[in-house]
Amino acid sequence: MAIPKVFVSSTCYDLKYIRENIKYFIKTIGYEHVLSEDGEIFYNPSMHTHDACLAEVPNCQIFILIIGGRFGGKYKNEEYSVTNAEFKEAVKLRIPIFTLVEQSVYSEHLIYLKNKENEHVNEKKIVYPNVDNIKIFDFIDEVRKNSVNNALVPFKDFNDIEEYMKKQLAGMMYSFLTKQNEEKRISDTLSMITNMNERIEMLSKQILHSVGTKEAKITADLFEKMLDYNCVKDFMAWGIKPTVNSILKNETFKNFLDYSQIEIHTAGDKYGDSYGDKYYIVNREGNIIISGDGADEFVKNTKADFNEMRNKLKSMINESGITIESFLSKS
Repeated sequence: MAIPKVFVSSTCYDLKYIRENIKYFIKTIGYEHVLSEDGEIFYNPSMHTHDACLAEVPNCQIFILIIGGRFGGKYKNEEYSVTNAEFKEAVKLRIPIFTLVEQSVYSEHLIYLKNKENEHVNEKKIVYPNVDNIKIFDFIDEVRKNSVNNALVPFKDFNDIEEYMKKQLAGMMYSFLTKQNEEKRISDTLSMITNMNERIEMLSKQILHSVGTKEAKITADLFEKMLDYNCVKDFMAWGIKPTVNSILKNETFKNFLDYSQIEIHTAGDKYGDSYGDKYYIVNREGNIIISGDGADEFVKNTKADFNEMRNKLKSMINESGITIESFLSKS
């Protein structure tokens, strides 16, 4: 059975007892630990030992970072440490990272931040008893300012670490189970909708082919074509539900509006007296739905779109071999 591997990253000598306790904790929860001092990293003879440590990070599912007061060795020729390089690799691989900082180092980091921007203080001359290199503070800042995996918790002893890790691992399991259940529900819903759509499509085609008349089949095509025209979208926004029959039976745009109880008013009537030479379209409840600058142009464009659509529907009916009179009488 596959089990999670936990990479423990820190300086070794100053945090020896912390690392031993974490090793025991990881073993008790049934996970596999990876610590360099236990020979659990393969030091490939063809690789630099620092790169061998980094090469092991992708094989792990959890990364525990412990920052103490010792900077440790530099990563090859870089200005940052090997521990910092391991952290960068875990960030790049998006491995969950749990960062813990010794309380004394954490407190001195706060002092460092307060004096760093103080022009009256030479922050390089400040002595920090609990760290051997102020680059440790830059490392803490790097963790803190990371866009993800940037949680950072101080600890006094291993009991703090154990309590924190138990809560975090429990939270990780809860998140995993919740997400898994949610994904299952979404998957089931999408599957149900897909099946419903397939059944509806199949039944619709079956109805048209088995019991539908020729007029019913062409009506379906006509409705689909109507949706290509902007005027239909405008009509629906106005509360009108246009049908093929209502469009074909009304020869002009004005006839269609009258049929749909939509009125057009211009200057000189009860809606247009004080607004100048503009159009006002009013619905059956007497509410103005189109007015103002450009209303006349809008009416002109909608009228042209309506006429074009009506001619297209008539053409489609004629091409099907059905007369418009026959279509209207049977639909």
